[in-house]
Amino acid sequence: MIEDLKVVMFLVLAALASAIVRFKGLAQLLTDALLGFLMGYSFYLLLGFWVEDGATRSGFCGIIILCSRPLYDWVNNFIANKLSDLMERIIK
Repeated sequence: MIEDLKVVMFLVLAALASAIVRFKGLAQLLTDALLGFLMGYSFYLLLGFWVEDGATRSGFCGIIILCSRPLYDWVNNFIANKLSDLMERIIK
């Protein structure tokens, strides 16, 4: 249980640090922190299927948290532009 709390606290602190780096306003700070934490925690749980070591999973999640905003923007851009073009080609 203590190890789980350590991991969650690490993810929360990493998400806050990542949001502070990109600080533009309070709303953006909260959005980036929440986005980073959710992406990091989801990735941590996903890695639980393949990686047993908690420190390795936490390290990978820290990287994902730091890159959460660019990843989120890239996925939104991909869905808006490329995926719609691909669906149009499939339909035709």
